[in-house]
Amino acid sequence: MSCCPRPTGPIRPDEDPSPEDVEQFGKETTPCPDCGAEIYDEAEWCHKCGRVLGEAKDTKGLPTWAAWTALGVVAIMVTLALSGVLW
Repeated sequence: MSCCPRPTGPIRPDEDPSPEDVEQFGKETTPCPDCGAEIYDEAEWCHKCGRVLGEAKDTKGLPTWAAWTALGVVAIMVTLALSGVLW
């Protein structure tokens, strides 16, 4: 989920690769996962639909906020147990 909604339709209809771009960057393209437009392999975003491309986020493990919250709860419980309030 992103902070901002993706625009619908072409961002800039005239943003197809120019002949100069094709000559400079070659013809190494791949289809956009959302709209299927041909985009360069090194593109950071799709020029047709605006999807941000690149590295997928690491989804392994707990989010940072959850780890810190759990650590805080454990620290409070240990402090209460040592002071005799909890038991």
